[in-house]
Amino acid sequence: MVKKKGKSKRISLKDKYKIQRRVVESHRKDRKQAKRDSKAGIVRHNKKKDPGIPNSWPFKQELLQNIRQSNERMEQRKLEEKERRANKGARSLTELVAEANAKQSQFDAKSGMVVNHVDDSI
Repeated sequence: MVKKKGKSKRISLKDKYKIQRRVVESHRKDRKQAKRDSKAGIVRHNKKKDPGIPNSWPFKQELLQNIRQSNERMEQRKLEEKERRANKGARSLTELVAEANAKQSQFDAKSGMVVNHVDDSI
């Protein structure tokens, strides 16, 4: 039996450009609608819900416990990072000057230059 040839994927340029134009128009329309919705305070979620872990999954409880522990570690890291950023911003002027002098001396040591530093008596 002779095999039938499949349908060709060639399309005319007219059709090709017409499809491209429709896609661009559709995307533009979606962007405009999203902008209108955000101004109106409407929130659209396109994320699919996580179906979770089926009950028939072997070692389901251990997997859930591992997930919980990793989530707690991530939250702890976020809190530590937040505290570190908060503490970093609250420094006195003398500490900033001392840190700048230390960095300057390190740079001078690398480049081999000798330069007088700013006084700490501010």
